[in-house]
Amino acid sequence: MAPCGDVAGAVASMLCALGFAGVFCAPPSAGFCAEPIVVTQGPFAREARLADGSERGRVDVDVLTCREEAGAAEAVCLDAERALRGAAWPIDVDGVRIASADSGGAGPRGRDGSGRWLWGFTLICTVVRHVG
Repeated sequence: MAPCGDVAGAVASMLCALGFAGVFCAPPSAGFCAEPIVVTQGPFAREARLADGSERGRVDVDVLTCREEAGAAEAVCLDAERALRGAAWPIDVDGVRIASADSGGAGPRGRDGSGRWLWGFTLICTVVRHVG
């Protein structure tokens, strides 16, 4: 499996803890896992420097479900979005705190090169990281 960024790794771990299987940080080959959930993160966007020297900002984490059936891709995606929105935030991992998370809404993302259906959403994470 490809290494996860700190925030994407925490979200992937949270999905596993919530009972989701086949969670990866990069798309696996269809022979290894035909119906994965793929979690990737965007860059940290600093919003404020805090008095203790840490930084608060936003990291967008994309969650993509891949299934053979369109209805299954939608159902798993909606379940994952609902589970993450209701998860126990904040969490701390490797010097990064995910203070809160919200989502931008789930929707279809077309099909992959193998013809499997894709559904996804963006988890908008408020993150505090320690620098220095």
